Amino acid sequence: MREGWESSLLVEHIKFIDYRGRTPKKIDEGMRLITAKNVKMGFLQIEPKEFVDPNIYQSWMTRGIPKKGDVLFTTEAPLGNVAQLDTDEKVVFAQRVIIMQPNRDVLEPTFLKYMLLTRALQSKLQEKATGATARGIKASLLKKIEITFPSISKQERIVAILDEAFEGINQAIANTEKNFTNARELFESYLNNILTQKGDGWVDTTLSELCDKVEYGTSSKSTPEGRVPVIRMGNVQNGSICWDNLVYTDKAEDIKKYILKNNDILFNRTNSAELVGKTAIYRNEKPAIFAGYLIRLHRKEDLIDADFLNYYLNSIPAREYGKTVMSRSINQANINGTKLKGYPISIPKLVEQKEIVERVREIQESTKQLQIIYQQKLAALTELKQSILQKAFTGELNKETEQLVANG
Repeated sequence: MREGWESSLLVEHIKFIDYRGRTPKKIDEGMRLITAKNVKMGFLQIEPKEFVDPNIYQSWMTRGIPKKGDVLFTTEAPLGNVAQLDTDEKVVFAQRVIIMQPNRDVLEPTFLKYMLLTRALQSKLQEKATGATARGIKASLLKKIEITFPSISKQERIVAILDEAFEGINQAIANTEKNFTNARELFESYLNNILTQKGDGWVDTTLSELCDKVEYGTSSKSTPEGRVPVIRMGNVQNGSICWDNLVYTDKAEDIKKYILKNNDILFNRTNSAELVGKTAIYRNEKPAIFAGYLIRLHRKEDLIDADFLNYYLNSIPAREYGKTVMSRSINQANINGTKLKGYPISIPKLVEQKEIVERVREIQESTKQLQIIYQQKLAALTELKQSILQKAFTGELNKETEQLVANG
C-alpha cells in the first residue's frame, strides 16, 4: 500500500442504495428513468430516454434518495460501468444500477468514480462476479471489495489532474462515437432512399405474397456443448449471424427439421422493443439450427432475392412498420408470424433487386471500414485514459506526467 494511503472495505465508508429485482413500468413521458443502459464507463448517457409515472417516486425510492454527484454502478449487463449522477432533479432508478453514496469527509465522490474505473478495481469486480453468460456481482460481495485511498486533499488533487486530462479525451471520444453513429445513419439513409424512391416496374405487395410460409424455430432446451450450434436472438447482429456465445443440440429430429440452408432469412420475433424485428441472413458458415424466438422465412426464390429481403427487414421503413404491429409487455415485445407476413414491401424485378444489392453492399462495406477506423480510435483513447488512471493510483503521476496531462 502506498505511503500515506489507508485501506478499507467499500461498505465502511459508502452507503449502498440497491434497486435490483424491481422494474418500473415505462411510459412515453414523465419522470426520467435511469437504467444500466445509461451508465457508461465514466459518464451518464442521456440516450436511451425512458420515463416513468412521477407518482411512483415516493413509493419507489424508499431505499434511499440519490443526490447529485453520487456514484452509479452497474451490477450486470454490463458489469462494472461507472458514472456520476449529474442532476438534482428527481429521477427513478431501475434494477442493475446501484447508487453509492460515499462519506464525503473520507471519500471524494469523483475520486471514487475514477478508482472504480481502474483496471485494478475492474479486475477485482470480475473475480467476484458470477454467472456463465451474463456476468454479475452480488451487492454483498461488492461491499466487501477492498480499496485504498489518500487524504481528502490528495484525492482532490488527483481528481483535478484527471478532470483536466480527461476533458480533452472525453471530447475526442464523444466526437468519435458521433462519427461512428453518423456513418451508420448515412448508410441507413442511403438504404431508405433506395427502398422508398421506387422506380418504374416496382410492385407493392406483402411478405405473404413473397414467402411460401414462415417457420418458428426449435423450443427444445439447448446445451453448452453438442453436435450443432443453435442460433439464438443474441446471434442475430447487424444483418448477419454472430458466432459468439453459442449453445448446441444433439437432437437428430431437431437437426433434421431446423437445419439452416444457405441464404435463409431469420427474423427475431421476440425481444426488447428496440431489438425485436432484427434480421440476419445465414451464409452457410457452418451447420446450425435456429431457436424458437426466431422465424425462418421460406421465400419464393423466383420473386425476391435473399439479400434484398434482409436489407429491407433491417431498414427504417420495416422497423417503423414493425412498431405499429408489435405486441408489448414489460421489457418485451413480439411480432408473430402472421403479422410478419403482413409486412408491406415494394420490389422491382429480380434482376434489378440483385443490382440494388450490389450497390448497397458496396456502400455497406465502405461504412464498415469507416467504423473499424473509429473503433480503433476509441480503443486507443480508452487505453490512454487507463494509462493515466494507472499512473494516478500507483503514484506515477509525477511532475513530468502532470505536464503531459496539461498539454493534452
